[in-house]
Amino acid sequence: MHDLAESRGMPQKFQTLQTYFDEVWVKGNVEALGDLLAPDARTRGIMGEMPFDQDDMTELVSMVRELLGPIEVSYPVTVDQDDWLSAVVEIKSHSAINGDPVHVFNHVIARFDGPRMIEIYSGVDSLMLFEQIGLLPDSALAVLLGGTRLS
Repeated sequence: MHDLAESRGMPQKFQTLQTYFDEVWVKGNVEALGDLLAPDARTRGIMGEMPFDQDDMTELVSMVRELLGPIEVSYPVTVDQDDWLSAVVEIKSHSAINGDPVHVFNHVIARFDGPRMIEIYSGVDSLMLFEQIGLLPDSALAVLLGGTRLS
């Protein structure tokens, strides 16, 4: 994949982010994290402010992939500035629970230390994801905004 991206003139940071999603999330190759993330890299935003390291990411990838079918990823918007890359990541799959389609967006902002990511901020619509997977009722956000507690 790197060779194809390089031949198309894609910036190194985008290649790294694309490889991160393709290898880790699409293929489940969590061993690739060591090549893509700096040793002290942290990811935030997945579960609030709680930082995730490589071991945490390995567990998270496994759990999420068990809930989904094959994953497709695209990048409708990317912004590359200095040692930062920001991307809107479009994720499509289907629920492993009920077979319903899953279509969510993730906004990722990553800081790079050379070719590796050292800081990643991820803003995925988790509520929509869990609704589409079938773990939350449809329109859960509307119910919550109305002041109703989910039980």
